[in-house]
Amino acid sequence: MRLPIYFLSDVHLQTLYSPAEEQKLNRLFEFFECIRRQQATLFIVGDLFDFWFEYRSAIFACYFRVLRELQNLVDSGCDVHFIGGNHDYWAGDFLQKEIGLKLHFEPVNVEINAHRFHITHADGILRNDRGYRLLRAVLRNTFIIRLFRHLHPDWALYIARKVSGKSRHLNLRPARVISRDRADLIAYGEAQLAAGADFVVTGHLHLPTIEYRNDKVILNLGDWMRYFSFAYYDGTLIRLAYWNINQSSGC
Repeated sequence: MRLPIYFLSDVHLQTLYSPAEEQKLNRLFEFFECIRRQQATLFIVGDLFDFWFEYRSAIFACYFRVLRELQNLVDSGCDVHFIGGNHDYWAGDFLQKEIGLKLHFEPVNVEINAHRFHITHADGILRNDRGYRLLRAVLRNTFIIRLFRHLHPDWALYIARKVSGKSRHLNLRPARVISRDRADLIAYGEAQLAAGADFVVTGHLHLPTIEYRNDKVILNLGDWMRYFSFAYYDGTLIRLAYWNINQSSGC
């Protein structure tokens, strides 16, 4: 696996244009260019898209630009791994065969330079995710997926926008809930460290977090909406950074 390795999650690319969305895309494409220049590896750790569903013969026009940039990364020789999140679990052959992403639908456990990584979007692990855990069983049901595919893509996007708007409202969490979610994430990370991991990398929480346990690390990637945060591993250390604020990765 090519070094350095970059980690990104929770970009939540929207399906409608706005100045804020344009700024997000511009920063994202600058980040991709940094990775391309270094011939590096990228792990997208879930929720790149606010909604993604693969049809057999149609793609969403609103995502054309980012799909083109991802393909350019792959064509330039970068390894790009995509871990499905709760907003884009329905990735499939198009992203894998046409764009060239390496798809993962379960947590990734991999050893790199004698460091053992556990990489996961981490949806469903928080106590606050109880309702989502029930919904996930429905959304990942193969019959439901086949049924949804018969819905016209324009209607699918309309429904996704309505659901996503409610989700964003619910994510305005009070401080005590954020503190509890952070504790849940750290407890999950500690369990993975006890199971043999050296570095635990997660998404989903939208809160940049790095916790050290001696020479081991529990890291949440934050998001590319408020923080523009990411992580990178140079073969020895893993660090949390902020695009256009702390580009100590050499970009």
